[in-house]
Amino acid sequence: MLTRAGSFKSQSEVIGGSIIYGTLGIFLDRIQDMSVGSILFCRLFFGLCMLFLYLFLSGGLEELHLGRNRKYLLLLGFLNTVTGLCFFSAIRYSGISIAILLLYTAPVYVSLLAPTILGEKRNGKSLLPLALAVAGVLLIARPGEVLSNFGADSSFFKGLLFGMLSGLSFGAVIITVRYLKDDYSGMAQTFWLTGVSLLLVLPSIASTPFPLVLENLQTLVLFGVTITLAALLYLKGIAGISAQTGSILALIEPVSGIFFDVTVLKSPLYISTVIGCCFILTAAYLAGRSREGEGNLEELLP
Repeated sequence: MLTRAGSFKSQSEVIGGSIIYGTLGIFLDRIQDMSVGSILFCRLFFGLCMLFLYLFLSGGLEELHLGRNRKYLLLLGFLNTVTGLCFFSAIRYSGISIAILLLYTAPVYVSLLAPTILGEKRNGKSLLPLALAVAGVLLIARPGEVLSNFGADSSFFKGLLFGMLSGLSFGAVIITVRYLKDDYSGMAQTFWLTGVSLLLVLPSIASTPFPLVLENLQTLVLFGVTITLAALLYLKGIAGISAQTGSILALIEPVSGIFFDVTVLKSPLYISTVIGCCFILTAAYLAGRSREGEGNLEELLP
């Protein structure tokens, strides 16, 4: 049984990882003139190096042994790539606040799709999180404003589409991870999906001028290391607390992203966004609570 001190330490690690992940938008704002694909490649490359170093120093390289269902690791890498590209694009078009909230509609998709795909017991309470999530997205989208400005500036609308796609694809990532949970550890899945994603976005970095990469190199290295550190903290902490507690604490992540977006990047904050935030976070909490005991996979965020 965990001691109170051990539980507090684990909770602190999850909270710390979630807060650090909220800085993602700051890094993307600092990287100049690089495509989303090339930024994602650098983030994955430096992150993969850090993961390998961590496993090497901790003696955990045996976790990377390939077993059954290898083809699903390829699917996992593909889905992770789609999630990363859509999520980063959503940030570029509509800001971190909206992008990370739309990403957090993923638990709702999982709650709806997992019974069909994984054969899990269907939960009749999944309609409430769905309704809250849809209401939250509509409040964030501000349909009247988007339609009135669509001809002049459709970037916000593009951000919404990319954000919703990132939530859907991340939901598919979570379902695939659950399918593989008996064959590969969370760390092994994170390593292999990162490696596959790295290969898939290789053409993006190949077409990026080398001087441009050098110009942003310091920020790119810090970006990759920082976000991977957040994932490692989360992985370490989540092992010491219950699934439901982890689901609740992980909701600090979008709140952290919104905080940095408003305070550091000086993005405007609308009352509709705040209300939509409450709806989506409540939906994510309810969806996570209904699946208590099945684990938390926010560490696999792109």
